[in-house]
Amino acid sequence: MDDYTVKVAYRSIMSGLPSQSNQAWVRAWHKSIMSKVSCLVWKIFQNTIATKDNLVRRGVIGQGMSLCASGCGMDESISHLFFECLNFAGLWYHVCNWLGIVTTLRNEAMAHLDQFEGLIGSGRALHLRVSVIWFAGIWSIWKSRNDKLFNNKVISMDHMIKEVKRLS
Repeated sequence: MDDYTVKVAYRSIMSGLPSQSNQAWVRAWHKSIMSKVSCLVWKIFQNTIATKDNLVRRGVIGQGMSLCASGCGMDESISHLFFECLNFAGLWYHVCNWLGIVTTLRNEAMAHLDQFEGLIGSGRALHLRVSVIWFAGIWSIWKSRNDKLFNNKVISMDHMIKEVKRLS
């Protein structure tokens, strides 16, 4: 059995840190984004946020309790909540309309972000600005879902789009 030393612990910790080549890590931890939003996006990329399908899988809630908080009748998953649900993910249509873009977006987080960043021109600076809007959209959807789920508060799409504009 190896002896425990600070040096061994340090090496263990450092070897477990994501490298810059880890695309999800680099994309989630954006310098212009609040850390709580980056943390949410990181959890989305890892499929570990507390959507109802994940809570069912972990045994926290029963199988029959997995319906989307919006009341749309579909099971709540990351792709449904953030990219497919008309009541929450419909926000992306309004964001694209605000930006003057007509498109169909992907329903997987990393692919959605990649596509969203490429909607307006090219160049690193522009991609960073557009990604800030994407992060604001993700945060607005999550907050609206939680307001509905925990406070039975219905958040209008107008309120959500104003929140995205304010945050970005």
